[in-house]
Amino acid sequence: MNTMTLIGFRGMGMACPLLVGIFLGSCSSAPEPQPEPSKEEIRKDADRFFNKMEKEEGAQSPSQK
Repeated sequence: MNTMTLIGFRGMGMACPLLVGIFLGSCSSAPEPQPEPSKEEIRKDADRFFNKMEKEEGAQSPSQK
């Protein structure tokens, strides 16, 4: 075997475990659970959504009213 082939295999043999170690070390833990939204927050979000939809429907077809 020539020298370049030996260096190439040796380099790959060192690089693969290093890359696997970096990948496994960078994996994050489980995310923290989010608190459940209150009924008031849900109601506010829904009201805001429906108001936005009413405005969009009015802007799309003003001649139909």
